[in-house]
Amino acid sequence: MSQKSDTARKAILRFLYEIHEKARSLKSNRVPVSKLKQELKKLGFKEQDIVSELDYLIEAGWVKAETEEYEFTTPKGFVRKNVKEYYKISDAGINYFEGPSEFQRVEKSISGIKVTNIQGVTVIGDNNLVVNTQYLDLFRRLSALSEVVRTSDQFTDEEKLNCIKDMDTIKDQLAKPSPDKSIIKLAWEKLKPLATVSGIATFFKYVADVIGGLIK
Repeated sequence: MSQKSDTARKAILRFLYEIHEKARSLKSNRVPVSKLKQELKKLGFKEQDIVSELDYLIEAGWVKAETEEYEFTTPKGFVRKNVKEYYKISDAGINYFEGPSEFQRVEKSISGIKVTNIQGVTVIGDNNLVVNTQYLDLFRRLSALSEVVRTSDQFTDEEKLNCIKDMDTIKDQLAKPSPDKSIIKLAWEKLKPLATVSGIATFFKYVADVIGGLIK
């Protein structure tokens, strides 16, 4: 996957995320493709690249497409129906920018532990999900990779489960003040085949760029 494709995809997601952030109603959190093209062209992207990368983001579950049917009257008085398509950022896309929340994963195994008393650990959600602050970026990147594996059509359910649980193993270590690097290395080795899977490789590299500094 080229750096050019990554840049276009991130720009599309960023634009739709900002629309989501500013929305004051359910309909205002989406845009027609004409508006998307208009804004991305201002950033120097070509229409062909915009359409191509938007299609990828929809297929991968980062963007959602919605249709709305409406009627109009022609100059000759005939009533016609037309369909307009809109695009908005999905929950996976929002998580890419905001990281995980209590609604993604609920674990009661640390219930009763005063996590905020542990130096260097931050709480995400309702005290059920924690991560060492210095590894928060890696945690979010793993969450993005986990989501793209979960929604991929290139794996069996068993393969998806194995990959996601290996990522969860790494995430669990990132909650500790002193993560066990041997456990992280072992889980990461099992995930390395993802580096050659079309549509997944970019997100794998996204994690690899950061995790290497932890397990070297």
